[in-house]
Amino acid sequence: MDQETFNKIKEQAINYIIKKFFLDSPPSEKLAIHHFLEEFLNAFMESERAIFLEKETNNKANGFYPRSLTTGSFKLNLQVPRDRKSKFRPHILPDPYKRTDKNYVDLVMSLVVNGYSESQLASSLKELGLPYSKDELNKIKDQLIEKVNDFKQRELKNVAFALFIDGYPTEVKEKGKVRKACVYIILGIDLEGKKDVYGFYTSFGDENRADWLRVFNDLIERGLKRVALVVSDDFPGIDSAINTLFPKADHQLCYVHLQRNVRKNMGKGDAKFFNSELKRIKDCKDYEEGKERFENLCEQFKNKYPTFIKYISGKMEKYLCFLRYPEEIKRHIYTTNGVESLNSLLEKIRARLGGYFQSVGILEINILLQIENLKENKWKKGIPAFKAKAYEINQIFNLKFYYEMETQNY
Repeated sequence: MDQETFNKIKEQAINYIIKKFFLDSPPSEKLAIHHFLEEFLNAFMESERAIFLEKETNNKANGFYPRSLTTGSFKLNLQVPRDRKSKFRPHILPDPYKRTDKNYVDLVMSLVVNGYSESQLASSLKELGLPYSKDELNKIKDQLIEKVNDFKQRELKNVAFALFIDGYPTEVKEKGKVRKACVYIILGIDLEGKKDVYGFYTSFGDENRADWLRVFNDLIERGLKRVALVVSDDFPGIDSAINTLFPKADHQLCYVHLQRNVRKNMGKGDAKFFNSELKRIKDCKDYEEGKERFENLCEQFKNKYPTFIKYISGKMEKYLCFLRYPEEIKRHIYTTNGVESLNSLLEKIRARLGGYFQSVGILEINILLQIENLKENKWKKGIPAFKAKAYEINQIFNLKFYYEMETQNY
């Protein structure tokens, strides 16, 4: 293949990526990438200056100046680093007075979409004519990973109304091999109804109790002390992990997972009837009514499915825990669907990358991008029902932790 044909095919491929992942993306996705582009380019330029000043012993950093740059369909507001002698200028910027450069889209997509492998990144930088050594590129990549680490290590508020916890199973390449991994994701809702991801943690292997203990301990070390409610799937060891580190928290087992388990463990006709009754129980006015109806439902099937019915009957209090809370917020706390929706976004990215993430770093950069997107859009205003029931929510919290808060002058 001649060079002209190669360049033409390459240009078509780049245009396809831009169209698919930028021009045709919904506005909410563009906001997340817009934020990341600014952050990435600012970090890139700051690293350039640091590398430049290593060779300029009589020179020093001298703040930043603002500059706009249009890349693809975005207008970026950048902070360009300066030096005292005015000798430094980032290579990554276009020529002076030029305010557009579509190649930055290719640069960032090679980093994020293609997993910023060394060959992909080097190829993109060569196209831009940027003279970076391997060591310099590694320093710049380290800055990006540092942003993820800063997010994961940030201090947390000491109280949360609810934690929604889930493990996202995936595959990640490590030391040349694609391995099974699990990302433990903690979605929190504060007393005002604002959502945020309090932490995400990647471990190789299957989901297990030891990892959840490590996760909970990290949340506590970063400042979280009191939680009113934990919502989770039902897997071995989660009860004891919650009781050990958040002993006063109520534990809600995901009601949607219960309905899925019914379909797995009962015949088709029985499962359809059982789940239709579970839907009615979900709408009960209080816990006592729900408990009575749940017990009556289980009684009808205990002889036909003795093992399964005995199991879910023993978990009844946790499946119906949400019925103890105000009517307006019940629908927000009976399932882990909120955190699972984040998992589904990651699953789409994994499929797009060929079935696995190139590294833990790539995986976690993508997680951070999705969190930024959600915080700027769907999660920005909080849950209205929580604001409407602020007094009741605070009363629930205060009664649960009254003695502890009195002794610690909370």
